[in-house]
Amino acid sequence: MLWIGAIFGALFGWIGILVAALFWATLAIFKLIWAVIVFGFQLLLWTGAFILKLFEYAANRSKRISTRAPAGLTPKRTRRKR
Repeated sequence: MLWIGAIFGALFGWIGILVAALFWATLAIFKLIWAVIVFGFQLLLWTGAFILKLFEYAANRSKRISTRAPAGLTPKRTRRKR
């Protein structure tokens, strides 16, 4: 960006340097806005994925309610003959 200030300064003097500085500041602001938009979009994706994982965890947890097995399904312990 220094070359823009040098060229504008050579052509237009201090006004050219000021225009180049404002041009650089405008580009910096645009880059900042772009970075904030991209980060916000990623944050939305992360939040949505986290909420989806919470729903998945809750759904799987509700399926695993512990109940006693019916009497016919319990393993029978037999005495070993010595």
